[in-house]
Amino acid sequence: MRRADHSIFRLAIIFCMLSMGVAAPNAVYSTTLKEEIDLGKKLDVEITKETPMSTDRAGQKEIKEVGQKLVKYVNRTEIPYHFKILQDKELNAFSIPGGYVYFSERLWNVLRPNERAGVLAHEIVHVDRRHALDAMSKAQRRTIFLGVLLGALGANNTVGSIADLANSLYTLKYSRGDEQQADTVGVELLQKASDDPAGLLLAMRKINRFQADSGGEPPKIFNSHPPTPERLKYLTELLVKMGVPVPPDNAKEMPNEYTKIGTVTSVKGDTIQFTATKAPHVRSIVWLMGQGWDYRYENKTTIPVARGVVTAVGSKITATIWSMPNAKAKDIAKDVGVYEITTPSPVSGVAEIVPTVPGSTATAKLSPTAGMQKLERLLAIEQVWDDVSGQLTNDKVGYVVITKPSNENGFVSLTRPKYSYAPVEAGSILIKINDPDQNRWVGTVISVGKSSQAVEVLANRTIERGTKYEIAFPGWDPKVTYDQRVVGRASLKSSDGKLVLQITSLTPGWNMADIRNGFDIYEEGKTNNTDDKDQ
Repeated sequence: MRRADHSIFRLAIIFCMLSMGVAAPNAVYSTTLKEEIDLGKKLDVEITKETPMSTDRAGQKEIKEVGQKLVKYVNRTEIPYHFKILQDKELNAFSIPGGYVYFSERLWNVLRPNERAGVLAHEIVHVDRRHALDAMSKAQRRTIFLGVLLGALGANNTVGSIADLANSLYTLKYSRGDEQQADTVGVELLQKASDDPAGLLLAMRKINRFQADSGGEPPKIFNSHPPTPERLKYLTELLVKMGVPVPPDNAKEMPNEYTKIGTVTSVKGDTIQFTATKAPHVRSIVWLMGQGWDYRYENKTTIPVARGVVTAVGSKITATIWSMPNAKAKDIAKDVGVYEITTPSPVSGVAEIVPTVPGSTATAKLSPTAGMQKLERLLAIEQVWDDVSGQLTNDKVGYVVITKPSNENGFVSLTRPKYSYAPVEAGSILIKINDPDQNRWVGTVISVGKSSQAVEVLANRTIERGTKYEIAFPGWDPKVTYDQRVVGRASLKSSDGKLVLQITSLTPGWNMADIRNGFDIYEEGKTNNTDDKDQ
């Protein structure tokens, strides 16, 4: 749920700007090793504020182990290297001076271990050979004193305040020579570390498939690199020259294992009509499927482009649809196939959200409400698509807080962003949540004042002046700890008619636009430091 404000490009320009300081208009200032390392530390703080680190602990452990294995063979062994996976949905990897190398969460998951090592080796070489620092030194289009800017950073100015100046500079791009050196020396690093020297080539093949699937637009990782086909050619030639077997590019067309029941006849907004050989029931789930690459970009296969809930059955069947995260507008059109997929075992819960209008999925009520307590918290479960296995599964798609137990409409709901295609609406099964910090839980946000920097709260206890409170997004992911959920802090502003908390600070990377109804309010205090787990 935490906002990934993709300002990495901005920060990359900043470090380049800092590295090209000069002592006189025509004399290039060269950064010392200490300055380079200090600069990397400062930028790392800002980067991880803007784009938080992934909560994948096994992944973070693996990237450090693989990276440290490779850096034993670099030229500048005196640089302490740091390897991190960031919560970024782009296919991206980059490095900054001072020994910091980053992977996006998506790229890390898409690549296999030998391919990850290949990309890591490439980025390590950029740092080891000072490509970013030297590129700006050679350019010399502007003269900026390094000492002044580093001093500004040390004087409590944020890197963001310098970003305005950085944004006025030209875009830095590595030379083709630097990129080819990062590729070739990276392959040599892999061989010295007894890793698969073909790993980078295999990673490039996946990037090439992604690029072709995106209409030729390169992904973020290679937007300043030589064209992918050119890199594939010289990497292949290099491996042959080294005597390394070149793996065949054996992408396959996987057979369709799903049952097609119909075809889309019309699309209007978020509503489709389709004909079917097998009529589904109202409220049953159907999937619009198209051709694409599997999760790892290794085989062509049938993938979902939208999830639908049937709202009316007749000669033509009507369904409300939600697009999958990576689907494009052209993927959802007339003649697209409609599929019924074998569903996972049903889930039992304490309640269900049902439609208030027959056939409608947009308006819903809670049933049953008997036995519900005010401000009881529930997790919503629905059928979702597991990208890795390519199968349907049941998972927690959102969060519900009961606001009026006697009223079937008395609840606040919030959908988990990763499951925007399966919103908390009609059909969601609700289960109770077990919160280890329940003793500090105060209530839920029911209104957000963005301009006033305040939130209205429905509370289950007295909120007092002088007490500090924390705002946190819901604990729907067991991998995310309480401390990682906190988005800001607040204190009592008013209790006259409405209970209002004034936001006193926000966690870096969050702003008022990100806070939603349904967020939790806790009294500030010692946490149990335990992952939130549901029953």
